[in-house]
Amino acid sequence: PLTEIVYPSDANFLLVKMKQAKEIYAYLSGKGIIVRDRSSVILCDDSLRITIGTPDENKQLLEALKLYAA
Repeated sequence: PLTEIVYPSDANFLLVKMKQAKEIYAYLSGKGIIVRDRSSVILCDDSLRITIGTPDENKQLLEALKLYAA
């Protein structure tokens, strides 16, 4: 699996610790899927911030992550 930890959230975004966070960030950006690389933030090594979007946006994100992992 790509994800290591999904931190609890009470907001409209998730902080997700991932293997290869920088590579996944670049891959998603290349597909026009906007996430935030938080790897340079203290205590957020290898983490992406993913905003919860519309059902269609969420589906696109999940499909892209599945393709990346394949």
